[in-house]
Amino acid sequence: MPKFFENALSSGKRAGQKAKLKAENIMLDRNIIKRKKSFGVYMYDALFEYTTEQDFYATNDETVAIVRPTLLEADREIRALDGKNLVAKGDLEVAQAKRAEAFPTPATNWKEKAKNGAKGAGFAAGEAKIKTKMAVNNGKKRSIKEEFGVKLFNQMEEYFPGGESEIVPIDVHCTTDNIVNEIRAGFQACKSDIIDIERKRMSNEQEIKQLSVEGSLRRLS
Repeated sequence: MPKFFENALSSGKRAGQKAKLKAENIMLDRNIIKRKKSFGVYMYDALFEYTTEQDFYATNDETVAIVRPTLLEADREIRALDGKNLVAKGDLEVAQAKRAEAFPTPATNWKEKAKNGAKGAGFAAGEAKIKTKMAVNNGKKRSIKEEFGVKLFNQMEEYFPGGESEIVPIDVHCTTDNIVNEIRAGFQACKSDIIDIERKRMSNEQEIKQLSVEGSLRRLS
């Protein structure tokens, strides 16, 4: 094979490899955000009940102090949506009761069935609308938890900037100490996963650079 064609073939192969690695890095970046979001869902579900306890506000622990404002902000928004869902649930129960009252006995002929079918469609549409509203609120709740995770991870990363070193749990003397250790353990698990993703991303970047260098040397030869 002539050298020109050989170089063109090698160049195309390297371009394909680089494109694949760059696409993989885009997915890895998304996975980092996804992991922070799942951290938020986990931490909120583990901690939201703690916001009703006096110790949550009285403690001077620095880990809780980091979590407190971000958790309270998310909790306030989620409880507001819970309130809306509670109202919607009541509306749904009323709508279902009205539908049951509207059809106390089953239809016995085709005329009654046709009439009931049209009437029932109206009830079903109203109930579906309420259920959709509740589903939208639940989606908003998850989004709030995920946003909480991204914010909290970044805040804790500033407070625990120790690279790959593990965060040591504190001695347990009260309920708050258990909460502190749960927060630290959750953050440590998320941090370890993200470090693994970043290692893979860095390896890809090095490979991309190496392919670029090989391409430059090929052109010079």
